[in-house]
Amino acid sequence: MVGFDIASTIVVRRTIEKGTKIVEEPLKKLNFVGVEFKKYQKGKLQIAGDIGLSSSKGTDLIHLSKMFETQVPSEKGLLMSTGRGTGIRMG
Repeated sequence: MVGFDIASTIVVRRTIEKGTKIVEEPLKKLNFVGVEFKKYQKGKLQIAGDIGLSSSKGTDLIHLSKMFETQVPSEKGLLMSTGRGTGIRMG
């Protein structure tokens, strides 16, 4: 059996320039969660350097280099519900 990648055939139509122009382009891989995004985000922070962000109505300054990095928790040993919550399994 020959495999067929359906994602490569999907075309997205979007409007630009105040809705007067339509652009067709292939579907791009969405990447806003997970390990790949963490690597992308870390690279962007290194490029940005030690930029300061103002917060609290401009009275506080947070440096990007001092921001905490969130950790992705492990699923090992956790109970996960299955089948509309009627069953459980170990992660």
